[in-house]
Amino acid sequence: MIKRLGTTKKFKPTVVQCKALELVKGGGKHILLFGGSRSGKTTVLVMAVIFRALKFRESRHLICRLRARDARTSVLQETLLMWLDNTVGQDGYTFRSHDCFIRLGNKSEIWIGGLGDREQADKILGHEYNTIYFNEISQLSYAAVTTAYSRLAKNTPGCRNLFLYDCNPGSPLHWAYKVFIKKQAFPSEAALMKPELYASMMLNPEDNKSNLPGDYISDILDALPEKQRARFRDGLWIKAEGAIYDKFEECMVLSADLLPGSFDRFAAGQDFGLNITNVKIGIKDNCIYILEDYGSYNMTTKSFNEELLQRDWFRWNGTDVDFSVYCDPAGGERIQEITNGVKANNSVDAGIDYIVAKMERKQFFVSAKCSGVLSEIWDYSRDEDGEINKVNDHFLDAMRYAIFTDTQQGVIVS
Repeated sequence: MIKRLGTTKKFKPTVVQCKALELVKGGGKHILLFGGSRSGKTTVLVMAVIFRALKFRESRHLICRLRARDARTSVLQETLLMWLDNTVGQDGYTFRSHDCFIRLGNKSEIWIGGLGDREQADKILGHEYNTIYFNEISQLSYAAVTTAYSRLAKNTPGCRNLFLYDCNPGSPLHWAYKVFIKKQAFPSEAALMKPELYASMMLNPEDNKSNLPGDYISDILDALPEKQRARFRDGLWIKAEGAIYDKFEECMVLSADLLPGSFDRFAAGQDFGLNITNVKIGIKDNCIYILEDYGSYNMTTKSFNEELLQRDWFRWNGTDVDFSVYCDPAGGERIQEITNGVKANNSVDAGIDYIVAKMERKQFFVSAKCSGVLSEIWDYSRDEDGEINKVNDHFLDAMRYAIFTDTQQGVIVS
């Protein structure tokens, strides 16, 4: 049984929050609320999910984060259950703790889960929904989000299916900024085919001041370091505090016609797990080029390798090339299922330092079509203790395996 936290204090939506609710009711298919900390983003979208679940009988809705435990704590316990208690009352719904979903009296369901947990992902993505709400998308990869897109397919009379998103903004080169603010497809940067379906709105703590402790903004947010203050108070899209690859610049992203036609050698890196990834690199004149990346969600290693072969992973410009695929050494027997798979050098700090040095020397470039690497590289960072934030780093791990292991033991191929 989940611990009940009681009902919320009286909450009066502010003018900005009411506008955000109207935005959800508008004509957009994808709705993003972004901005500073404690601005009411999650509350607004949880209210929207509850309203839709109550209005449309037998509808089904999903609220998901990267980790299921975080979804339970920050959304379920702190917001969703309390708002249900204040709308339909504790007798108006049942909570199925084992499967982590709520069933209302009208047979509508609200599911809560994590896209980064294999068992949870299998469970929640085994259903179709009328609403999928991605909470804190700065922690979710583009691949994880788009994988869930196909599940917005439940047919409920009168209900317009919606994707909802929220986040504290990250880098201005994050996929969410590209899609919602610049209205560009990711990673191609071509104009969105239907930009009117993508709507966004900024909500900041100042907009929610009447519902916050009197000293929250002045004594806490105003006292944050500059970058954190810009992000968590002002809701600005900036590079993450402690960014590891802060030397990476947009000019290092190259279109296909700017890539070399041939290379001195090739290599690839392979990461395993729920988010399985492979990154192919080329080296020419001491410069590193990230040529292709491919990732999948909840796929077996054997199936993933077959997909790589179907994508002509061992060809470049119509010519067969042979190279090693340096795999996460923790992969064990899975390494044998990868064509040309061998153990990588997993010296994390040394590998990162080498890549940073290449960036500083302007000897590092990424193909514009590498959506995985580009979705992670901007916000790859360390926490206050200097430890790497292990969120959205699957492509970057694969990239590091390829680059640094090749440096140590790469073999030139024709």
